[in-house]
Amino acid sequence: MARLQYVVLAEYARVDASGLLTVVGAGFDRIAVNALPSQIPLACAMRVQLTESEKDARLSVSLRPPSGVGLRMDTVLAAPTDAKPHKGLVGVAFAATFGLPVSSPGTYTFEVSVNDERSDDISFEVEVQRPPEQADA
Repeated sequence: MARLQYVVLAEYARVDASGLLTVVGAGFDRIAVNALPSQIPLACAMRVQLTESEKDARLSVSLRPPSGVGLRMDTVLAAPTDAKPHKGLVGVAFAATFGLPVSSPGTYTFEVSVNDERSDDISFEVEVQRPPEQADA
C-alpha cells in the first residue's frame, strides 16, 4: 500500500528527469510579509513509497488558509518503468513550486492524502512585519 515518506515546504523544489528531488530553502515554519494581500514563492516537495506491485498512487494536496478559499491539487504518481525496488518499495518524488496568494495572517496548512487516505499535514505562519521606520538624516 502506497504511503507518504515525507513532505517539506521550501523556497524552491523540482524533480529532474531521473527522479532526483532538489529542494532549496527548506525547513521554515514562519513567513513575514510587508503587507497583505501578498504573494509568496513557495514549494511543496514529497516522496511517496509504492509497493513493488503498485503501478501508481493518487496524490492530493489541499491548502487550508486561515480564512478565505483554499486550493487543491490532485495528480497521479507513477512508478518509473525502470525502477529498482529497495526493500520491496519504489520511491517516487513530487515537487510543485508556485506563487501562493496570502490574504490574511495566520496558519496555512497543507494536507496530504495518498490514495484518498489522509497521510500528513504541514503548516506555516504568515505574519505582517512592517519595515522599521527610517530615521531622519
